Amino acid sequence: MERVTTAPRPQWQAKLDEIGFPFHTDADGTAYWDESAYWRFSLAEIETLEEAAEEVYRLCEEAVGHVVTRGLYEAVGLPRWAAPAIETSWAEREGRDMALYARFDFAWDGKGGPPKALELNAETPTSLYETAVAQWCWLQDVHPDADQFNSLEEALVERWQARMQAFPALASQAEAVHFACLMPHPEDEATIAYLQTLALRAGMTTKAMPIQAIRYDDASGCFLDDAGLPIRHLMKLYPWDWMIREETGRELVTAATQGRIRMIEPAWKMVMASKGLFALLWELNPGHPNLLQTALDRAGFPAGATVVAKPLLGREGSNVSIATLDAAGFPAGQPIAQTEGPYGEEGWVYQSFTPLAEADGNHAVFGVWMAGDKPCGLGIREDRALITGNTSRFVPHLIAPP
Repeated sequence: MERVTTAPRPQWQAKLDEIGFPFHTDADGTAYWDESAYWRFSLAEIETLEEAAEEVYRLCEEAVGHVVTRGLYEAVGLPRWAAPAIETSWAEREGRDMALYARFDFAWDGKGGPPKALELNAETPTSLYETAVAQWCWLQDVHPDADQFNSLEEALVERWQARMQAFPALASQAEAVHFACLMPHPEDEATIAYLQTLALRAGMTTKAMPIQAIRYDDASGCFLDDAGLPIRHLMKLYPWDWMIREETGRELVTAATQGRIRMIEPAWKMVMASKGLFALLWELNPGHPNLLQTALDRAGFPAGATVVAKPLLGREGSNVSIATLDAAGFPAGQPIAQTEGPYGEEGWVYQSFTPLAEADGNHAVFGVWMAGDKPCGLGIREDRALITGNTSRFVPHLIAPP
């Protein structure tokens, strides 16, 4: 594993614009996409990441089943009244409520120890387009003879095809998958448009719309789109835990429970999306080589331990802090690193700190993408800070020839 500095392609911004990747540069002119470097892996190192992702995803599914069987919803920051929708969809997870995708964040330096799972972005993962398309185009331009851990696009088309087998009417005009996100929002809109394109390739009927235009019709008991048509299947780039706290949340949960609307991702994914699941993972699998000690309080960590505090339902590195604990289990002095944000009221999870891969002052987190339960791609985010956040740079990768 090695970080290699290199010259960006001439007119790289125009090249990214051409492939429909408009958010390569932030509004202040800071580059989000960074091809002044790339990470080079051996095939064996990629296989190590694949095996770790497959193993931890299996453990996550077991942990979701544990939550559902024992009703441990409060432990993962979810209201008990959402349980019927979660339990109904969990029972159909192999068919009509199958998972589409997810993204692990791993810490690993490739120097002998195993990759450590930091969290699983199980429901509304970001960096999809840059992983599947932008870095692949970079590879073809710059290193056309090299390979990349990147079958994400093909794997997602297969997931849509599997869904169409469960709902044959999606191949006709009888039903459609509605693709929704907050609009205007360039990144989310590009991601939704890409997912819609893949569904079209699978043969589905689709429609895109702003999620804020969805309304509930009391007379019909249906959710309607911006043209007043019923929504039977909703692919939403919008978190479940936001939806269930909004005005129409209870109607949505009821409709999903009764099968009047099919959600992508399904309701059981809200359990998997909670960072509290990693506390349960450690409880069920203490000492697992791909896990870090994680708990819902600091009591189990020794004095002098460096611990990361995360909100149960936080996103994009917000409200995260890294601190060393004193003998009473509280942060000793000022945090080593800290970010601000709107999360935390839902509760906290605490995880042993482990360093990210580091090169030239850059800390890299390795995002392994899943299609269903299969690993199929790698996206890398870098930052000079210890905490990876919304503005951390995306850096491409390749697999070194044997």
